[in-house]
Amino acid sequence: MLLGIFVFALLIWVHLNTYASLEKTVGERALNHLQVEAKSLTEFQAQFARQVFEDNLDQPEILFLVHQAANTEDMATRARLRQDLFERLGPLYARLKTRGVRQLHFHLPGAISFARFHRPERFGDDLWPVRMGLRLVNTTREPLSGFEEGRVFNGFRHIFPLFYQGEFIGSVETSFSFRSFLLNNPDLGQSVYRLLVRRDLVVDKVWDAEQEENYAASSLNPRFVLDRHADVLQMPELAAVARSWTDEGRLQKIDTVLAALVESPMRNWETFSTTIRQPSPIVASFIPVEATNGQPGAYLVRYSEAPEVAAGWVSLWLKIALSAVLVLLVIVTVVLLNRREISRAREREQFVRSLRAREEILEEAQRLARLGNWALDIDSGRIEWSDEVYRIFGYRPGAFEPTYARFIEAVHPADRADIERQLGRTLARAESYDIEHRVRFPDGEIRYVHERGMLSGGTNGAPRRLLGIVQDITERVWAGREMRQAAAILEATSEAVLIVDQDLQVLSANPAMERVSRCPEGDLLGRYLGGLISRPGDSGGLGSVIATLEQDGAWDGELWLHQCQDEGAGVPTRASLTSITTELDERRYVAMLSDISDSKSRERAMWHQAHHDPLTGLANRTLFREHFERELSLARRYGDHVGLIYVDLDEFKPINDAHGHAVGDALLAELAARMLAVIRETDIVARLGGDQFAVLVARPQEIVDVLLVIDKLQAELSRPLEVQGLVLQPAASIGMAIFPEDGKTAEALMSAADARMYEEKRFRQDRQSGEATTT
Repeated sequence: MLLGIFVFALLIWVHLNTYASLEKTVGERALNHLQVEAKSLTEFQAQFARQVFEDNLDQPEILFLVHQAANTEDMATRARLRQDLFERLGPLYARLKTRGVRQLHFHLPGAISFARFHRPERFGDDLWPVRMGLRLVNTTREPLSGFEEGRVFNGFRHIFPLFYQGEFIGSVETSFSFRSFLLNNPDLGQSVYRLLVRRDLVVDKVWDAEQEENYAASSLNPRFVLDRHADVLQMPELAAVARSWTDEGRLQKIDTVLAALVESPMRNWETFSTTIRQPSPIVASFIPVEATNGQPGAYLVRYSEAPEVAAGWVSLWLKIALSAVLVLLVIVTVVLLNRREISRAREREQFVRSLRAREEILEEAQRLARLGNWALDIDSGRIEWSDEVYRIFGYRPGAFEPTYARFIEAVHPADRADIERQLGRTLARAESYDIEHRVRFPDGEIRYVHERGMLSGGTNGAPRRLLGIVQDITERVWAGREMRQAAAILEATSEAVLIVDQDLQVLSANPAMERVSRCPEGDLLGRYLGGLISRPGDSGGLGSVIATLEQDGAWDGELWLHQCQDEGAGVPTRASLTSITTELDERRYVAMLSDISDSKSRERAMWHQAHHDPLTGLANRTLFREHFERELSLARRYGDHVGLIYVDLDEFKPINDAHGHAVGDALLAELAARMLAVIRETDIVARLGGDQFAVLVARPQEIVDVLLVIDKLQAELSRPLEVQGLVLQPAASIGMAIFPEDGKTAEALMSAADARMYEEKRFRQDRQSGEATTT
């Protein structure tokens, strides 16, 4: 019965799918037909409009008239020029109307209507707010084509910019009506076409009187209106051809049925087709018409007869009825033939099921638990094994007749004596039989088993039997061994190890972790991992680390380990985190951390030694240059100043030669300390070499701020000081450079500061020489 229903349902599905394919094919064919027609129409109109423009409109005499109108504000002059234009192009417009052209319209710059050949009395209105196409042509000075609504009519417009001797003087457009498409379409009769224009375009742009005259409400979709002049119902010349569509309000009825089907795709401006069977079988195809602004502005709709849809619908129901009859006959036949067999089979199945049910349940349970049952007849020595016992001892079920000797042979030699002793105690004292031992498979593999048994019988002449079970516990033994090994490794390793759950709560920690974190294990358990370790310089916590763990399964890098007994203290570590999944499908994270405090200390010492002067402790030339380049980059980005000061000690060499290097070194160290005392924390003092120093003034508000720093430096560097019992009077020559006034690069600024410093030094020397001469 179920099979028959399934076959019937399958046949119905096939028939429905066939009918759906038919509807789809009809719709695709109709839509393709409309798209080809629309493309041909568009290409023909564009080619024709271009030919008319080049042959008749883009001519010197026409351009000269438009040029004069564009360059005068006198209305009488414009009226005369307009009349001249009508007289010159009137015959052309009459011929164009026979070819489907609705409008020939000239515009002055700024989209001002100059001459409408279709409405000569209308001119001078500003079309800029309502005609996107004219705005684009005025802006880009390039030809433009597309559908657009105007003050009077809509149309498929072709707008060309006009130039006179290189001057933009306005534009001209030719507009084709959809009516011309209908009048020249040989497909009318079997099909009918309509143009649906967006209602908001008509309301916003068309003059009120023209709205009522040229447009009617659409019963298909209230968001659109019909172009009366391009509606087959309003065109007497097509009445005979399209009579099958106009009689008895057929199109109105069709639109009423289609309205609910097309509302959603029309709202989304989709290209689509749909078929209906009532009130008559037709296929309606819809393609959006692109306006001059690149957005959809109307729908071109084609209604076409679809007799194959009606025929397919009738055929569908005939196939369904025939399938139902055939399936019913088959079902009745099968039911009658099988009823007797089912009754007999039920009796046999019930009998077999009662015999095998318990055995199957027992066998399945033993297989899943890796547990078998056995029985030993004490007097005869005969043994019975379940199938699982064979498997546990490494044999195929029923491979041989089990005996006690074969059992002992399967036991590992080192465990056989233990089994003999346990069996002897069980028989002598009536104790339970309970032992764990090893078995050796025929291929040499060693497995572990647990056996338990108890005595039965021995009274009223019943034979004594030892009934028992055996279970494979190899995995449990290995797991216990691995756990003990892992625990021993964790205890002995020098690396700190943490194991946390998926919520980042600590589950266990090894002694090395307790030592490095200064937390006993009791305080570590249950703590949040983010409170113990953090990523240097990452305010986001461990989020990025955990994300990498979940994606890649591992993460390596540097982490900061916080110490429990000293708040704020911690040690840098090299960390390796691994994600694992337990047998219960639970996520765990293992973190191994190595203390790299010594390595970090050495790195910092080496960096400081490489970037600082060993005598004064000031930054050396390399570090100073790095800071200088960075400050220049920031100043370029934000428009700030940077001040550079060069300092050269005067008469330092005579002091060094006269009193020795120890005095000279002490003098340099003291003067370096004085310079450090007068600068800001954001500024830098560096020893460039010998008795030369540099000061970087970062982002001074005004240039005078740099001069203030120089004054402070001069004051400090000119104060006497005592070194090893000697009173020395130091002096210094100072030069400065300001970014960007004195240079845009570090080299230019350093050269400028150096030049000014030596200029200052020469000035001092010349002054001292003059004073000595006067004396």
